[in-house]
Amino acid sequence: MAALRNTVLIFCVATAFLGTCSGFTASDAVYRAGVVYHVGHSGGWSIFSDYNKWSSTKEFHVGDTLIFTYDKMFHNLMQVDGKDYQACNTKSPIVFYDTGSDAINLKNPSNYYFIGGINFDPEWYAMTLKEPGHCQAGQKLHVKVTLPIPNHHLVASPIPAPAPK
Repeated sequence: MAALRNTVLIFCVATAFLGTCSGFTASDAVYRAGVVYHVGHSGGWSIFSDYNKWSSTKEFHVGDTLIFTYDKMFHNLMQVDGKDYQACNTKSPIVFYDTGSDAINLKNPSNYYFIGGINFDPEWYAMTLKEPGHCQAGQKLHVKVTLPIPNHHLVASPIPAPAPK
């Protein structure tokens, strides 16, 4: 039995050493997999959803993905900073999306801000500048992204020593 215990001990030490040398740590293995969120559920990214209510029931972590689906003839998506989010300023987005199905991978712990804009013909858009835009109508989303939470259920329990005979 002592030989088995020594073998297990050597294996554990070697595994820890190799993991440290490779840059992979045991704690990396216990984080949960990223979650894919479809923004607005079946309603998608539109002016008819309450995104504050939608996001209030979720916790967003590094590695999660936000999927925005919308009719690209009438909507778009912009990632903006907090100041532009509050002001619904569409003039200087960090990133502009207009595919109708955009996947945003949340790579860093941070605040992410998204607002909607209007994809209309420029002449039509010029006539509607006095009307509230999509962001003002509620097409905006703020998510606070944190580091993943360790999943303690995935941590292997230590192997108990055999009972003495």
